[in-house]
Amino acid sequence: MEQRFVNVDGRLCTGCAMCELACSYHHEGCYSPRLSRIRLVRFEDRGFSVPATCAYCERPACEEACPTGAFESDPATDAARVREARCIGCKECVNACPLGVIDLHPVHGVPMRCDLCGGDPACVKLCPTGALALQFVRDAVRDKRRAVQTARNRMAEAAGVES
Repeated sequence: MEQRFVNVDGRLCTGCAMCELACSYHHEGCYSPRLSRIRLVRFEDRGFSVPATCAYCERPACEEACPTGAFESDPATDAARVREARCIGCKECVNACPLGVIDLHPVHGVPMRCDLCGGDPACVKLCPTGALALQFVRDAVRDKRRAVQTARNRMAEAAGVES
């Protein structure tokens, strides 16, 4: 199965926190950013926010750091799941995550990591600006290449040079 992830376009984010609320409601049945698997990183001094969530690393440091093997992949979506019964709350996954997107549940003490909501992420569905998109890795790479080439072409045109 080809890996999918929530791709973030920070340029479109307004900081409304709808992604956090949708996530917490989907997983916990209440609206609480503290219980969300996606977090807004706010840059108050610059006046913008960017959602941060699991990037589904090729070799997840959080999984490698877990001494009990509490992480597994959902066979239907290839998304991460936490086997709560195996978790000992040691926080090694939190410390190992290079993106800082794993946090421990404040009541249960187990890792909260994006599981793509079973393949239909609530954050993506409810983002009012389209800043979030569920994408295959190959499609995200293709889109990034196109954006880079478009930017190069525009710079060349502005400079009067043919690309």
